[in-house]
This record gives sequence, C-alpha cells and structure tokens, in this order.
Amino acid sequence: MATIFRGSILRRELVIAAAWVASTSAACYRGIDGDRGANDGLASDTSGVTAGGEGGSTGGDEPPTGAVLPAPPTIHRLTQPQLHNSYLALLGEPLALPAELPTDDLLYGFTSISAAGATISSLDAEKYEAAAYAVLDQVWADPVRRAALIGCEPTSADDPCIASFLETFATRAWRRPVTTAERDALAALAASIAADLADVAAGIEFAAAAVLQSPHFLFRIEIGEPVPGRPELLRYTSWEMASRLSYLLHEGPPDDELLELAASGALLDLDTVEQQAMRLLEDDRARPALVGFFRDFMNIRKLDQLDRSVELFPQMSATMGPSMRVELERMFETTVFDGSGDFRELFTTPSTFVNEDLAKVYGIEGIVGPELQAYSHPEGTPRAGILTTAGFLAVNANKTQTSPTHRGRFVRIQLLCQDVPPPPAGVDTTLPEPDPTQPPQTLRQRLEVHRTQAACKGCHELMDPIGFALENYDAIGAHRVTDELNLPIDAATEVDGTPVDGPLEMAAFVAELPAAGACIARRFYEHGGAHLAGDDEEDAVQAVIEAFVTSEYDFKALVVALVTNDGFRYASVEEGT
Repeated sequence: MATIFRGSILRRELVIAAAWVASTSAACYRGIDGDRGANDGLASDTSGVTAGGEGGSTGGDEPPTGAVLPAPPTIHRLTQPQLHNSYLALLGEPLALPAELPTDDLLYGFTSISAAGATISSLDAEKYEAAAYAVLDQVWADPVRRAALIGCEPTSADDPCIASFLETFATRAWRRPVTTAERDALAALAASIAADLADVAAGIEFAAAAVLQSPHFLFRIEIGEPVPGRPELLRYTSWEMASRLSYLLHEGPPDDELLELAASGALLDLDTVEQQAMRLLEDDRARPALVGFFRDFMNIRKLDQLDRSVELFPQMSATMGPSMRVELERMFETTVFDGSGDFRELFTTPSTFVNEDLAKVYGIEGIVGPELQAYSHPEGTPRAGILTTAGFLAVNANKTQTSPTHRGRFVRIQLLCQDVPPPPAGVDTTLPEPDPTQPPQTLRQRLEVHRTQAACKGCHELMDPIGFALENYDAIGAHRVTDELNLPIDAATEVDGTPVDGPLEMAAFVAELPAAGACIARRFYEHGGAHLAGDDEEDAVQAVIEAFVTSEYDFKALVVALVTNDGFRYASVEEGT
C-alpha cells in the first residue's frame, strides 16, 4: 500500500515543488535588505541556520582587499558522482546505486560549471524520487539495518526518536543545521503517512525520502553571509565551507570532522581550512575527485565513444576508447598522489599504464588482458608524457586521419589558456581536397598551402606548427614514419620562434612554458569556483598561480592555494539584491 503514496499529490506538494526553488538565483534566498529570509517550513526555508547556528561566525581572517571582487554565489546541483557518494555517506554499504539519474553536462569544459547553472525538470524530479526510494528500500528491507540507521525501533508514530532521527538525518543530508520548523514538518509527515498506512516504518521512510528529494539535498545552496563594513561582499559560512571543501576534494558530503568544525564556526579560520584541505587530500577519496577535474581539463570523457574504422585501424576495439581515457587518468593520479606531484612531469614522464588494447597501439609485446598495468616506455622510444598518449592523440584527431590543427588548437586553448581567434565570417574553413593532377602531398604540405591564404594564416599559424610535431602519430595514436600515402613525415617545426623537432621535444617545450602551469592553475580555480574567472578576480587568480609556481608546480599545493584563496572563501553581492 505504501507505493500508492509514491508519486502522489501529497509527495509532489511537500517534496518536488521544493526542488523548483533551487532553479532560481541566489538572490531569491535573501530578504529585501540582503538578510536571510525568515523560516517558513520544510519547502521554503533556505538558510536553515538560526542566529546561533554557526557556532560563532566571527573571528575569521580579513576579507579580500578592494582589488579583488569574487564572483557572486552559485547554487550547484549535485552531479552523479556527488549524489552516489552522498547516498553512501548517509545510508552506508552495501548499497546498489541508482543508474537512472539526470545526466551531467559540460559547460565551458567542466561539469562543475554546468552544475552551477543546472535546474530540475519534471522528468528529473521523477528520477530523483525513484532514486530516493531505490536506496532507502534497500535499508528498510533489512530490519536490523533500518534500526541501526534510525537508532531505535519505534512502535508508535509519536515516538520522540523519530523526530530525533529525522533531525540528524536531514542535518547530514542538507549539510547544515535543521530548523525546528523543518524537523517538526518532517516528523508530522512521517506521522501522517504512518497513520494512513498503519505502518510506522513506512512513515519514517516517506519522510526520509522527502529529505532526499529536497533542494537542500539535491543542490549545494551556498549563498554566504554579509561581511561587516563590506556591503559588496559575502563570506561563505562555516557550514558552506565544509561542503565546498568536501565536494571539491571528495565529491561527497562533509565527514564527521568537517561537520564538527562547521558547527563550531572553525572553518571561517584560514589555518583550519588549510589543515582540513591537507587532511582531505590524504584520503583516497581525493583521488577520483581530482581525476574528475583532469578528465574535464583534458576533454577525455568523449573517448568512451571513440569511433574508428577497424579496416583503417585494425588495433581498434570496443574497449579501446575507455582504455585510452583510463591511461591518462592513471598517469595524472599517480603523478599527483604517488609521485613528486610536479604537474610538469605529466608532459615528460615515460611511466604510464597499459593493457592489451593500448599495447597494440604502442607496439608493446607480452601484455594481455583488460587490466591496466604499470609500464615505462624505454628510452629511445617515441613516447613520453600525455601529449604522446593514444588518448590525447585520438581525441584530437579526425575519424579517419590526423588533424594537426585540432591538436595544436587544444594545446593553445586548453593547455596554455591562449586565445585562438575564430575564422573571419564567411570564410570556408574546409581544407581543399588534393589535386589529382598534381603529385601527392602530405597533410602538412596541404595545410601549409592553406596557411598562405590571408584569411586562414592568422589562426593556423598559432595551431598547425604545434600539431606538425605530433604528425608521427596516426588518428588512434599509433606511431608511424610515413603517412597514409606512404609519404615521409616531417615533424620538425617552429613554435613561437623556437625550433622544435618532433613530439618529445614538443612535450618538453610545453612542460617548461610558464603558461602551461598558469593555465591549469586558472582552470582549477574556475573548476573549484564553478564559474569562469572574471576580470575582478584576476588578482585572486594570480595569487593561486604564484603559489603553484612557488611550490614547484605541486598539484596538492595548488589545491591548498585555491581553497585558502579569497575567491573560494568569499563571494560578491549580485547587483539588484
């Protein structure tokens, strides 16, 4: 009978309607004078922090100087990994995680930025409802496990332990203190359903499902609090800082230590934030979280759908693309967590991870099976670092042939954060087909002719020379000395006035460019803040970059530099609020 109430008008009024609140701007969560709105119950209260809820909200460090104006606060919809980890943190293992969840999109290259602008459709709401019951049903099906979660075995709907459980559960799920009004509303909901179904446990599950469908769970509502004497600024509260740290570094909710510090107000202190960031980085949960950033930074998600013809590339298999992606991810993870941490080594290291798929591309014998294993390319072979991996080379190639332009463009824009202007309006950017009456030409020769055209020269001079150095690799990254026409490949080039001969020199050249380290630091700033850095934040961005450089490009130091930066701890008041 309990299923009658799932998807009912009651559920929609009390739960799903609340999710639409999160699709509005952060300004809607303030009163007319910029103060937090008053509590008005389960669906509408957004701050949930009473006057003493911060446990002491003073004593933090000095706010940013007038030269830095951080971005306005944003409301982040939880991504799929964040939802999965949140379910696990709340309900424990074993837990079969729901597969049908709203998809994570990319915006400006990052799922984090997309999540900051994501809303909930009616179909999404149905998926969240199904997911909530899918995970709760697993716990409720086991009386022992259910009792352990609730903390008691209530026999009546008015048992005080029900309200106590719901308050604790909602506090952890919503990542902030629950108001008395919210606790009472949840307890009343549980009692109402328990009475209708004559089933106390079903009533509690219904209320727990309401918690998991609330915007306070599905969204990270981080809107800050006023900064005395600085009406243009907001400071993220101690509770909000706990979430910002945890979801950035673990892709999950705050653990007990963070929650305790949040309640005391300690996460307003700069030193405490730094200490907690270092602690979180030592936990294995930091590995997939930072790998997720690198996956977006390198634009390698689409390797999972890599499409290549077996006729043209006999090494190709259905699992080749995912193998390429995982190789790059493992290289990053190992460098950051098990190696020196020096980001520059990603461009030059011979160490990698190879399985049977990749061994076929790399021409390595003796490696079988789908599991990736550590491997070091011998000296003298044409492999070193991420620019010579099959994944990078394939994802920046065309379906049937290489693309020096695509490869060079990626390096310029994604790895160096340099602008490549778009082609002039009305200009045909298609590379002309070879003239059958003339001797055959390599792709490089055809592009060099293309670059002689005035409308094409400006852009292609920035991109093509970089890609020429990588022409020794085909469209799936296999090494070659001749192209498809059996013409010899010339990989010597010149980039910004510097001669570069071949892929290994190109990799070493990029590794030493100050722009490479500055770029990944900037991108991590934008990923962590879930927005593109504005001009008013440039001093904050430069501070993160300088700390990264000073650390000899240690990626963990970059993480600490970000979370202790004013751009991560403060926000600006949006105009009109």
